[in-house]
Amino acid sequence: MSSEDAPAPKSAGEALARARDHARLAAAEGVAAFRALLDAAALAASGAPSGEVAGLAGLSERLAELDAALRQGTGGANALVGALAAALDSEIARWEERSADDGEARAVLRAFLGLRELLWELGVRAPAQPSEGARARASEGGGAPSRRAVRRVPVEG
Repeated sequence: MSSEDAPAPKSAGEALARARDHARLAAAEGVAAFRALLDAAALAASGAPSGEVAGLAGLSERLAELDAALRQGTGGANALVGALAAALDSEIARWEERSADDGEARAVLRAFLGLRELLWELGVRAPAQPSEGARARASEGGGAPSRRAVRRVPVEG
């Protein structure tokens, strides 16, 4: 039944539940769209879909699992979201290291960073864990950020 055919909600709770279901399905469509873009990029770069590319196969599989979990409305979607975000963060760290010596790795790194940004906009984030640098500063007693740290300032306009 489409939302136009659905009777008007009788309570705020019912309306919120309907909104949650629509948001869940929209997120599933977003994941499916991203997976299709990942396949297109993999096909353009290597001639094979992302599921057959060594560095992308795990990510492609997690995206498919997340899409299915979101469409079914299973509670395991949160665990998959966390696993996907954590896998993406580890890939970013790996490509950051490689990009120090390899100019072509920078393009891959930028693609992963763009993907993470898109997923962050959809609310997909790994559980917050302090970085190694933050843990080291905390153990040394110096909690102040380094000179290279990004500082956020309010901007009016």
